[in-house]
Amino acid sequence: MTVVRKAKDWQGQRLYIAPDNPAGRHLALELKQQGAVVLGMVDNLKQGADVCNQASQSKPHDAVLIAISDFQQKIAEGMLANGFVAKKIWCCQSLNPLQFQPYKASSSLHKLKTLLKQTVASLLDLLPKTKIVYYAEKYVDSNVLVAFAEHHKQQQDVYLLVKDAQRQFHPAQIDQAWQVRWLLQRAKVLVLDHESTDPLFNRLRTQAKVVQLWHGLPFKHLAGNKHFAHILDEAFISSSSWFNQYIFPSMFKARHYLDFGYPRNDALVQEPSKRCWHNALPYAQLEQLCSGKKLIVYMPTYRDNGQNDHPIDWDALQQFLVQHNAVFVMKTHPFLAPFDELRQQESCDRIFHYPGRFNVYPWLADADLLITDYSSVAFDFLLCNKPVLHFIYDIEQYAKVRGQFAIAKEDFIAGSTADNFDQLLEQIAQDFVSDRFAAKRQALQQKFSMVDRECCPVLIEYLQQLKLQA
Repeated sequence: MTVVRKAKDWQGQRLYIAPDNPAGRHLALELKQQGAVVLGMVDNLKQGADVCNQASQSKPHDAVLIAISDFQQKIAEGMLANGFVAKKIWCCQSLNPLQFQPYKASSSLHKLKTLLKQTVASLLDLLPKTKIVYYAEKYVDSNVLVAFAEHHKQQQDVYLLVKDAQRQFHPAQIDQAWQVRWLLQRAKVLVLDHESTDPLFNRLRTQAKVVQLWHGLPFKHLAGNKHFAHILDEAFISSSSWFNQYIFPSMFKARHYLDFGYPRNDALVQEPSKRCWHNALPYAQLEQLCSGKKLIVYMPTYRDNGQNDHPIDWDALQQFLVQHNAVFVMKTHPFLAPFDELRQQESCDRIFHYPGRFNVYPWLADADLLITDYSSVAFDFLLCNKPVLHFIYDIEQYAKVRGQFAIAKEDFIAGSTADNFDQLLEQIAQDFVSDRFAAKRQALQQKFSMVDRECCPVLIEYLQQLKLQA
């Protein structure tokens, strides 16, 4: 009979959590909140102040818990090779409720299958590399999607591969497992905007010219890929030469850091008809929603501590919006808004929730005011030259969880701030009356040498040049 342990069973136990990624960090936080003593993280590749690679680096502990993923077996095998004890390794099997089962070593049949896969992989590595491939896992984020959509208009022989796709993000996407594998093996240029723990992908990325688009200019610190010894991408793309010189090299490893801009930001400098509307709600719906009203877009960042309920009095906000002839569209993280349509806040016909897995930038371009907190969208929205309001009611708690910020607060905030809901309404009202921070926005754009042109034309030309290189 399989032994199953729940979160409460780890109370008072001295634990390590693996791996050192968002899923692992989130699991560590949950277990701490339920009384476990989390000593640190275990990771077979990454390095860090609280990260162990070898058992010899660890403190005395009761167990190592592996966060839920498709690669628990690989992670456990790596830990065993690094000296950890099999009987102390447990694998998370479900998140709600949290449940864990003891690690089971691979059977002889499983080992034989693994050897066969490795042999096939070695043979596939001999295939010629000739393709430009855009790659995503489950969800296609906006930088990859917008760049691919524009590239595909011009060149039919580029490919969008989506491993384990949740749904269709572009009509030309390829998501059949065998096709994804085949085209990944053929990739000469590999474009992505995330980091992956997939062992196959991480092996293949060393055989291609990788162009990393990432998510935006950070206020908060990022782990990046600097911890992975085998990674050296061809290029890292951003919208700021200053960040490329002073911030990103300490987070991401690449031969070149290029200030082309971000593909998703093209919508912010384009007319509606030229914007990429793939995986975005249609412009006609936006027009109907606004119909002469001011548009406020609220984009809070995800809280790793799980405290994602924002201190908003919806009824009071509804009354405020009616008084000021405005509508309020909230776009949160895909984890928090896993629906596929615009949803109205209950009993509030001026407040709407945008689907978390959709690209909101084509709507953001028409916003009169952006409300955010610590998100990189604050930098992106500078291109619109419109007010930004930072709702930072939990900045001290957020800093404790995320650690040191990448840049100073005064180099990030170029607008009004609010610490509570009453202040939020006051600042919105003032931002509607006058643009008080136009000079500060311009100063930040100049300081960071931010790109204000379309990204896709320059990026696509660069990718085509990489394809032609020997």
